Amino acid sequence: MKKALRFSVIVCVVSWIFAAIMYWGRGIHNTTDNPMAYSLFATAYMFFPLICAIAIQLINKEKLGGTGLLKFKIRWSWLIAWLLPVVIVAATIIVNSLFDGCELKFHMPKIPGMENLSPEDMAKISAMQNPKVVIITTLVSGLFAGITINAIAAFGEEYGWRNYLVNALRGKNFWLACLFIGILWGIWHFPIILMGHNYPEHNVAGIFMMIAMCLVMTPIELYLVLKAKSVYPAAIFHGTINALAGATMLFISGGSDLINGLAGLAGIITMAIIVLIFFVYDKFVSEENIMSKRIEETLTD
Repeated sequence: MKKALRFSVIVCVVSWIFAAIMYWGRGIHNTTDNPMAYSLFATAYMFFPLICAIAIQLINKEKLGGTGLLKFKIRWSWLIAWLLPVVIVAATIIVNSLFDGCELKFHMPKIPGMENLSPEDMAKISAMQNPKVVIITTLVSGLFAGITINAIAAFGEEYGWRNYLVNALRGKNFWLACLFIGILWGIWHFPIILMGHNYPEHNVAGIFMMIAMCLVMTPIELYLVLKAKSVYPAAIFHGTINALAGATMLFISGGSDLINGLAGLAGIITMAIIVLIFFVYDKFVSEENIMSKRIEETLTD
């Protein structure tokens, strides 16, 4: 536990210092003033768990692959990690539509400057905004990004959360490890949440929503990692979730950022249901019973 606590302090302090430098030194105050600069900052921020974990391993002269979770051996759980976000997004849209003030209705976000376009350009954009075209394009591009560029960025986080920390907590049971990693993961996000990431209308309340979201996502990711004995399914799942998250906004009218989408209450409820399904499967169907064991028991099976 000391190893996990030490890493937690280091990764938060280093990451938050970087965020403070970007905020006060580079003037990146929110997600909207300079979207490109913010996007670069947010992407760089994702790599600090990896940087901190590797730095600690090098200082302590630990073998980088000593956790055993960096083995690149493709298993069925990789495919589940890639496709499950599609199910989660679709289910989130349905759950979202059940909230008061929310309506299931396809719509495209307004494009800045669209009113200045020529009739010909407007016609081209309208054709591209056909619901079937948008859905297929969003799905295909999201799945592709999920196993490529987004997975690489997500690996920056997952090396710390689902590789280094899992090894540091290997003596703990599955649920205690999930609680520790989920809370840390959520708290670590707080500078970008205050900048308006995911919850631009409720950035303070958004901190607690992000912690809740990370708490329900962690059992899903940790289960996939332990099932495959590899960190890569977590990176694929995380990357694909990030790639497809915006799709929920195309189908819901009304509501607020605390309710809508994967990061809202609708997404949290949906992922909690997925966790319950995983639990039932693990307890009554699977012979491994990963959720009932200590981490090291699963890793050494």
